[in-house]
Amino acid sequence: MTRQSDNAGPRTATPGNQVPVVHQYGDNSLGFGTDQLHCERLSVRSRQHQFKIRPHRHRGLTQIFLVSHGSGQAVVDGRQTNVQAPAALVIAELCVHDFIWSEDVEGYVLSISHGLLEQLSMEQAASVFLHTRVLQDATAVQELALLLKQLHDEYSTPPDELRAQALLNWVRLSAIRLYRQAREVTEAPGNDTSRGLQWLQRFTSLINRDYALQRTVEDYASELGISAAHLNAICQTHTRRNALSLVHERVIVEACRYLNYTVQPVSSIAYQLGYSDPAYFTRFFRRQMGVSPREYRNSSDSGHMPAVIEEGIKDGAITSNRS
Repeated sequence: MTRQSDNAGPRTATPGNQVPVVHQYGDNSLGFGTDQLHCERLSVRSRQHQFKIRPHRHRGLTQIFLVSHGSGQAVVDGRQTNVQAPAALVIAELCVHDFIWSEDVEGYVLSISHGLLEQLSMEQAASVFLHTRVLQDATAVQELALLLKQLHDEYSTPPDELRAQALLNWVRLSAIRLYRQAREVTEAPGNDTSRGLQWLQRFTSLINRDYALQRTVEDYASELGISAAHLNAICQTHTRRNALSLVHERVIVEACRYLNYTVQPVSSIAYQLGYSDPAYFTRFFRRQMGVSPREYRNSSDSGHMPAVIEEGIKDGAITSNRS
């Protein structure tokens, strides 16, 4: 038996101020143990919640969902994607997501702390965890499944003095597999420097922390200890967008989350995103999205909203579709 949503559109908005931020869905845990990661079978938590995982997001961690059997519907930042095994999803920090899984779903869920990812920050493949993406290449998913099975086996056995090193290496190999597939699909240039990726990762973390403070690119660059021109060059090299575009995109993603998942008035959303003038926020939103916030919300309710995120770039990153 398969449990699927009767509504093809996004999930119903809630009256709360924002979507819950949790560590692990459905429990009261506040953080990771010494392993700095958590790995479990996909069916375990799904079955505990009748195969329906409501909208939520995580701070300070990235997740990999590996679906080896079954299917489901994923709504990621308001965009619905049908998931059919074999498939994998990378869910980046603070990305709102919810699922309705079939009752025969199986696979793995790996939650990785950003503390652990910091240990990989100088490595090129670690950039794969910066963006939400969907992977549906059968060969690549099967290879990733073997890696996650080995990681899960290591995580499930009594620890010894080599456990931390082993887990880190399984995460490293998973990142390499994901990165190679993403590079093949997007034809990203192969001359990335690890130093630039480290700056980009730190910049992304600062944006996630301060997107509502109306900080300038110069201000971000100063905190990073580099010039604004250098920061722009790094962003252009690795994302094909300048630094200000990345800041604006983060604000737009959060605005769309509020519009999709809450019933707050546009003026309230504007204030929470650092805009003292709701009319200015409306003009900014229209310039970025091509519609007003109210029009976007109405389209979202009807299931025909404009895409702030590319829907299911198959085997690629779910990122902004503006260039």
